[in-house]
Amino acid sequence: MNWGLKIIIGLGAFMLFILSAGIYMVTQDTDTLEHEDYYEKSLAYNEVYQRKQNLIDDNARPTVSVKNDTLHIIFSTLDNRGDLTLKRASDSKLDKTLPFVTQGRHYTLPVSSFTKGSWQLEISWQHDGTPYRSDHNLYF
Repeated sequence: MNWGLKIIIGLGAFMLFILSAGIYMVTQDTDTLEHEDYYEKSLAYNEVYQRKQNLIDDNARPTVSVKNDTLHIIFSTLDNRGDLTLKRASDSKLDKTLPFVTQGRHYTLPVSSFTKGSWQLEISWQHDGTPYRSDHNLYF
């Protein structure tokens, strides 16, 4: 076999590989960053915007930290009620929404059972009838 035939066989194998990889990527529907109800969420974005604006106007951004496998959230006010949404960009099956109520300013959540890695934390809460929302990127 001469070198010209080897080049043609190599190019053919490479093109077959690229074509099969392209078909595989198109047929897989595993995009976890796209929500199934994205249209409904976009219609309700005005509420999210208002919550974030209330956060800025009232200077109510909580302090969030992770120490010793425990998530610590310190609010600027007492008596808060809402939801913590922990989202994992790499696998939406690991997403969790947890309700919370605080009597004081401090809230703790053990995170030792969570998968280690990068998480996005969305805190949606109310204090005295005013809704707030704060987003945080965490790694634990």
